[in-house]
Amino acid sequence: MYRKIPTPNFSAPRTTPLDWDNWRGGWNNLLRETELNKNEMPQATNLMLKGLGVPTKRWGTEDYFLASPTGYGRGLFAAKSKTGEVQLLAVTDWGVLTKKNGASYTVLTGASWASGYDINAVEFSNNVYFVNGQREFVRYNFTNVVGFATLSSPGGVYATNISGATGQKIVSYVVTAVSQVGETLGSTAFSLATLPQQLKNTLVYVQWSPVSASSGVLTGYNIYRGDPGDETWLATTDNTVTNFYDYGNDSAILQIPPDADTTGGPIAKYVSRYQDRLILAGIPGNPTQVLISGRYPQHERFDFGGGGGNILISPDDGEDITGLAVINDKIIVTKEHSVYELKLVTSDIGNFTLMTPTFQLLTASQGCSSSRSIKAVDNDVFFANRDGVYILGYEPNILNVLRTNELSAKIRTFFDSLTYDDIQKCSAEYYDRKYILTFPVSKKTIIFDRERSCFMGPWNTPFGINQLVKYVDETGTTRLVGVDSTDNCVSLFNPSASDDKGTAFSTVFKSKREQFGEWQLFKTIDDMFLQFRNVTGNVKVNILLEGRDGILATEKSLTITGSSLLGTTGWGTDLWGNPKWGETKNLPGNTTGELPKRTVLSKDFRTFQVEVLTSAGVDNYELLGIKTNVRPQGSGSIPYIWNT
Repeated sequence: MYRKIPTPNFSAPRTTPLDWDNWRGGWNNLLRETELNKNEMPQATNLMLKGLGVPTKRWGTEDYFLASPTGYGRGLFAAKSKTGEVQLLAVTDWGVLTKKNGASYTVLTGASWASGYDINAVEFSNNVYFVNGQREFVRYNFTNVVGFATLSSPGGVYATNISGATGQKIVSYVVTAVSQVGETLGSTAFSLATLPQQLKNTLVYVQWSPVSASSGVLTGYNIYRGDPGDETWLATTDNTVTNFYDYGNDSAILQIPPDADTTGGPIAKYVSRYQDRLILAGIPGNPTQVLISGRYPQHERFDFGGGGGNILISPDDGEDITGLAVINDKIIVTKEHSVYELKLVTSDIGNFTLMTPTFQLLTASQGCSSSRSIKAVDNDVFFANRDGVYILGYEPNILNVLRTNELSAKIRTFFDSLTYDDIQKCSAEYYDRKYILTFPVSKKTIIFDRERSCFMGPWNTPFGINQLVKYVDETGTTRLVGVDSTDNCVSLFNPSASDDKGTAFSTVFKSKREQFGEWQLFKTIDDMFLQFRNVTGNVKVNILLEGRDGILATEKSLTITGSSLLGTTGWGTDLWGNPKWGETKNLPGNTTGELPKRTVLSKDFRTFQVEVLTSAGVDNYELLGIKTNVRPQGSGSIPYIWNT
């Protein structure tokens, strides 16, 4: 007698779903492609994100205006006068300041610059002040460009005791001339002997020869008095007075005649504004010095008599100052490997206000390589150095906290590929909730998407950008423009432009390399669904599978157009083999709504990846999602060549 053995129930292989509906994790080229999160991508060339995290083509560019007849761009500045006039100013290696005039320029004469040096500027008191590290700073008042002339020291200093009181005291007098921006060296000292010990018991008449200067350049004279070789500031006269009556009032304790002539205006690389003062750094011969001007209306003077001052930031530490910024009413000074906060303390001495600057180290672990990369981003400060992009926390009371060690860790290998020259010259702007950082030598741009907290890029352009500027034009439109490092134009990033000044650029989206949690097993994929939106032109999709030979190769290529899955379609395409039963030619179209597509694969694989490519200027898309299901295979499907 036979016993009936029951037939086991059939159990279908468990399916593993794949459902990618956003890529808000952005670009990550640090990890292996199989180690990424599903919302990250190993390649995002010329792409940006919108909405939930939908990849789409970046903005195009176009010529905004011609900055000069020749020369590479050195500086770009947006200024607005107190009357409301908006001007976009540029300087190229041509060496002359110009302003946008339609698609061309208007020359602004009065000062010039040597070629080969970047120029920085700041607007203050209805003036724009320019520095380039090679000549004294220049002022533009929306009408005239003024270069400050250097004055000579006063001569013919002579003093007379007109009171008749005598004693054993010897007093020395020194006189300096003061310009709009600085002070000369002291005159030859004149000593007067046999004065009483208490100078208030006498009256001394001091006189000197006038200094020759153009109208408006000379603003006055400073008189210093004291023991011979130890004179300190006593008084200031206006530019028409060349004599002074000394009634014996006390002189200042700390303010001595300057040891350098600054009447031609300080020479500096970096300029910023703090409240009603100007701040300068990058001083030739004093790479750790910061100059602070007097308060408005003395903001063009950097001498003690004008309420200014200076300080050495960690002097002789082997590092030069690399940048200045005033963020949230705090003065930030950067070096290559450190960041400092500069503080100004004022004290009154009689009718004279003495300003004493101090500094505090914020971090000695990271610094800044390019002053043009320093930007305020909401409550933070972003800056770039040779290691990447870093962030300085700016919440109240925690300014001295470097909130993260490295913002750009996920794209660290991108920074490893740059030259140091490229990093030193990089420029940033915060526009459309994006920190946009451009590198002029490699002609690449990356963005940090603040809304989605991720990087995208690189954006490759046929031209380099030496400085990015965000400004509001005369129509009230906010624009992102950049002065080119490879020609004499200013370029506009335009969301309506689909190419780079008539040159098409390609885009590359690549998904993570998915192994469905079972890297050692092979799987079976039957079909795949893709969902696009706003497709224009032709969008190519490559589906890559890793076969038993261990090679990741394109298993299937599709062309998505505005109205069909393939560039040529017909009855039965993809479902009836290679022959197409009736063919319809389909030109590149435009689909503004959603465009779901399905393709049949029926393939075995180990790892899986999707590429989306565009090449023509009209090509664009928004990738909303990728969806499929796979069935894992048993261990018997493992290739024999794996055995050892």
